[in-house]
Amino acid sequence: MSLLFLRLPLLLLLLCAAFIGRCEPLDSASVPTNAVELRPLDQPAIEAFRADPAYDYDADLRRLPTPWERFKEWLAELLESFFGSDTANFVTRNVFYILVAVVLAFAIHILSKGGLRRVFHGAPRSVGEVVSATEDIREMDLNALIAEAESNGDLQRAVRLHYLLVLRKLMDAGVLHWSPDHTDRDYMAQIGDADLRSRFSHLALVFQWVWYGHAELDAARYAQYRARFIAFETSTVA
Repeated sequence: MSLLFLRLPLLLLLLCAAFIGRCEPLDSASVPTNAVELRPLDQPAIEAFRADPAYDYDADLRRLPTPWERFKEWLAELLESFFGSDTANFVTRNVFYILVAVVLAFAIHILSKGGLRRVFHGAPRSVGEVVSATEDIREMDLNALIAEAESNGDLQRAVRLHYLLVLRKLMDAGVLHWSPDHTDRDYMAQIGDADLRSRFSHLALVFQWVWYGHAELDAARYAQYRARFIAFETSTVA
């Protein structure tokens, strides 16, 4: 064991001598002696980059919020105060779609109530307004009034006058009892004959659609309706 301890230092000395012998002296000619040359920066190029908005990465930090962004921020704060942050975040993320859904629902409601027709044509006439209280169809020259309405292009009024002429024909035949307070439904209820009631009901629907509903009526369609009214007016009512 003592012999091993004596050999170990000797072995280390031999290894160190071998390593030192392999090291070559530093060649002074290989050491650079020139001074480092610093290249100047391209100042015009730097200024051009600074002026280019594409490289202005802080623009979003300096930009003022748009009215839409301010509205969403206000809405988020309002909702958060009542319902919490989860609801506020959901609404503000989907506020555009929510507004579109509300507008569509409102439009459907207006259309279902006939609101669009009211906008363009005004409110529909009362269903009971077949004959006004100041009119007496027994004394009116309906044929002359129809001709006047047609010459003036007032085709809706002409349809109404044709309908009054039908009512007067049925009154003269003793089928109807006229009253300015009666509605179309009242007159139909007075007609006992099923075929006659069906024919009258068809003309009443045309009158209601044109007069009460402000239906668009051109000359061609008026000619079709006029022919139906005249066919009834010239027929025999038993």
